Amino acid sequence: MAEILMYGLTTCPHCKRTKEFLEKAGANFEVIWLDKLEGDMKRKVMREVHEISGSYSVPLVVRGDKWVLGYDEAKLKEIVGE
Repeated sequence: MAEILMYGLTTCPHCKRTKEFLEKAGANFEVIWLDKLEGDMKRKVMREVHEISGSYSVPLVVRGDKWVLGYDEAKLKEIVGE
């Protein structure tokens, strides 16, 4: 199981940039593309996103009890342990 979970949209440029950052950092992560989910699964995951961050915005990167909303390189470095 991945240490880091990223929620995003395939059409979101900040999500793509965040994914690229995590790849370059060599992070053990998984991406959940919200726009590829349907029905009950989509509603469930959207609730998770809102419970974590208090928002429906993406990208949302989560590791344990820490999370980063949006593309914030300094905070992402903290999440991946750089």
